[in-house]
Amino acid sequence: MADTILAKNNLSVHSKYQPQTQDTNIQADIYLFQRLRNLTLKQRLEMFISHDRGVKKLCLVGIKSRHKNFTIQEIRNKFNRAVLGEKYTPDFQPTSINENMWIQDSISLAGELHQTFESINISYYVSGGVASSIHGEPRSTRDLDLVIEINQNKIDLLVKTLESSGYYCPAGAVEDLQSGYGNMLNITHTETIANADIYITDNSPFSISQMQRRVLVDVEGIPDFWIASAEDIILQKLRWGKGSKSEKQWRDVLGIVKLQGENLDYDYLAEWVEYLDLIAEFIEVLNQAGM
Repeated sequence: MADTILAKNNLSVHSKYQPQTQDTNIQADIYLFQRLRNLTLKQRLEMFISHDRGVKKLCLVGIKSRHKNFTIQEIRNKFNRAVLGEKYTPDFQPTSINENMWIQDSISLAGELHQTFESINISYYVSGGVASSIHGEPRSTRDLDLVIEINQNKIDLLVKTLESSGYYCPAGAVEDLQSGYGNMLNITHTETIANADIYITDNSPFSISQMQRRVLVDVEGIPDFWIASAEDIILQKLRWGKGSKSEKQWRDVLGIVKLQGENLDYDYLAEWVEYLDLIAEFIEVLNQAGM
């Protein structure tokens, strides 16, 4: 590793250390992750839940402020479009006019879907921005990403179970899954407007490894759900970011490495970064995270 420099607070900081944003001081960045490491998993989950709900509340307040003469249904439709963004479709018809129902966080949604998947014996794990926020730096994310393991003959049961639980499943995506041409289903709850992307895993060695290493989040007062391991989220996001050059993916990976530090399984990471051709990217992440 490269030479290190001594930080003002007597912490040894790697000379290539990069804060999460360009306008963040290195010492402030180090202090942030020290504070995050001192929190329990439950405290970090509660922080994410509060932030997730807060973003939606601010969105709703802004819409109501700009459209004071709108009916509750018109407010709901505006909020619906704002929350779903490019995933909005006129076919989706929300049912609730209770504003409190619209402010659901991704952790609650994960807990509800956990019960749904468990009821029909489908293995899954939470991935994407929610997983990286739990393992690393908390951030806003518009929806919940989940990866499931399912046989083709069980697609109809999955869709029927989701729809009976109040989720809207786009007909086109369902047809693609049934025909074997698609591998993703976007669902939206008709009452809460909570949104999730469900991806069907493949049979590649890395995909199998990810499902085998998933971790059950079992914290008092928080709904149970399965989540991808910190190591697998690092590998996933390095793969996604390699092609897209996404700053968001890189920042997520940095946040996980900074927060998890020596708790990561580096033997596992070393094995898979070689297999996935991510050695150079992983070394750079370690440098920028001060490892």
